[in-house]
Amino acid sequence: MAEKPTYEELEERVLQLEQALQLETSSRTHKLYEGSPIAYQSLDENGLILEVNSSWLEALGYLREEVIGKSFRHFLHSDWKNHFNENFPRFKAVGEVLGVELKMVKKDGSSILVSLNGKVGKDEYGCFKQTHCIFQDITTYRKKEDELKQNKNLLKLIVNSFNGFIYTVLENYQIEFMNTALLNYVGYNAVGENCFKVIHGLDEKCPWCRGKSVFSGEVSSFEQKSPKDNKWYYYASTPRLDSNGKTVAQQIVAIDINDRKMRENELEKSKKQLQQENILLKSVNINRYGLDNIVGHSLQMQRIYNLILDVASSDAGVLISGESGTGKELVANAIHNLGSRKDQVFLPVNCGGIPENLIESEFFGYQKGAFTGANIDKSGFLAIADEGTLFLDEIGDINLNMQVKMLRVLDGEGYTPLGGNMPIKPNIRVIAATNKDLNNLVTKKIMRADFFYRINVVPIHIPPLRKRKEDIMLLIYHFLRRFSGNNPIPHIPPQIMTELENYDWPGNVRELQNIIHRYVVLNKLDVFDSFFSKRGESESVQEVELSLNRQILNLNDAIQKYEKKIITHCLKKNQWKQSRVALILGVNRKTLYTKIKKYGIVKF
Repeated sequence: MAEKPTYEELEERVLQLEQALQLETSSRTHKLYEGSPIAYQSLDENGLILEVNSSWLEALGYLREEVIGKSFRHFLHSDWKNHFNENFPRFKAVGEVLGVELKMVKKDGSSILVSLNGKVGKDEYGCFKQTHCIFQDITTYRKKEDELKQNKNLLKLIVNSFNGFIYTVLENYQIEFMNTALLNYVGYNAVGENCFKVIHGLDEKCPWCRGKSVFSGEVSSFEQKSPKDNKWYYYASTPRLDSNGKTVAQQIVAIDINDRKMRENELEKSKKQLQQENILLKSVNINRYGLDNIVGHSLQMQRIYNLILDVASSDAGVLISGESGTGKELVANAIHNLGSRKDQVFLPVNCGGIPENLIESEFFGYQKGAFTGANIDKSGFLAIADEGTLFLDEIGDINLNMQVKMLRVLDGEGYTPLGGNMPIKPNIRVIAATNKDLNNLVTKKIMRADFFYRINVVPIHIPPLRKRKEDIMLLIYHFLRRFSGNNPIPHIPPQIMTELENYDWPGNVRELQNIIHRYVVLNKLDVFDSFFSKRGESESVQEVELSLNRQILNLNDAIQKYEKKIITHCLKKNQWKQSRVALILGVNRKTLYTKIKKYGIVKF
């Protein structure tokens, strides 16, 4: 039977086991910290280094034998040595330290900033055994943090020294931030209050916010007159997004542009005044045988010229009436060319030529996906004519439903493209024309009365050609010259001229233009069949043609005869003022004087 171990033997065995366990624990702890990317160290009660891992050595650039047994204080920057002396005893007493920042010196003399966490290890009796500490190099992090802080301070300085307003508005329109300039403008810190009330003095959202999807995530800018101080401001609004890309606020910058607006208004007034003076000058020096591309010297046409000059300087609605072929589009074009929109588009639209099921998309346009086949966005007539003039010919053919929508446009309420949800307010001038009796259409309830009154602010009626026959010869000469180009102007015999002047012209100026054009192109007199078919005379077209052929055998004599008649007619109509006649006929005064002398034309 084996002998029982003595107490001393048992005590020695326990001690051996404890030492073995400590060695095993120490070995495992060493392996754990050695493989860690975080720097580790352990210190004894005097602050001497017992152990460090590879990350510690790599961070400071030392070898292990250069470190073990040395005071941790040795590796601290001189500014931090006293800090260690004062706080290490406290660390041992408290037993823990978290997030202490220290500046350590590397072997090459450079320094790093570290964040240190430590815990005191104790023996079985609760006495100090050693410290276990880890630290991370936070030099780069702290440097970036300092840079960020400096940038933030700089931004704050810029924001608060900026003369304009800078503020942030949340989705509920409550102010989140105000810069110093806005605080001074409002007079108090209005964070948490509604921006439209504090900044604009309104009880509801401002006009721009009502008309736009403010929190859509888009950067936007606009000009608006503040009701609060009656000044103009330029606003730039930028969305602030959360981590999911959702707009949570709008960052807004507002700049006072009132002085600029005042200068622009003065410039616009001067521009309009200059334009009116220019129109007045044109009315004084006007070629009274025509205006723009319109030809005619009758009393009726003189009145129309004056009306054109009067309305050209405004944006008032004009309704041009007259039979087909009287030149309604020429009048509309003249109003446009003499007005402030002359450099913008002039868009003629034949309302009667658009199918009813397409008229809305043609006028208002549509957005992609609005209906089957709408594969792209398409601008309508109103968008194309924006800033310019929209000429609505055959206005009487627009249906009642479209009249309501066009009335909204004319009243400044705008329109919405098919498939869209945002109203558009175009800046256009609308000139309408018709060959119908619109008053009769209103009576029959084919046209709305309010729509009629809206387009009929200034009525201009163009008389048919049969009621201004004194213009026919001038128109003939105009078309002969126009269609002949660089070729000699063909002669029209006197009896044909008489036929032309006596004809009723149911097709008006357009019919006359086409007949003269055919005459110049074909060089045949059978183009005048329409005249002779209405004469009721016995002579045939062939007889007249033969008679005319005999008369124009000497082309030079025929041209001179016709030229003499034209010059004499123009001199008589212009009170024998040669300078004016020369201007009308497109020749200089010397040439006109020579021809007057050549043909023996005398005043009578």
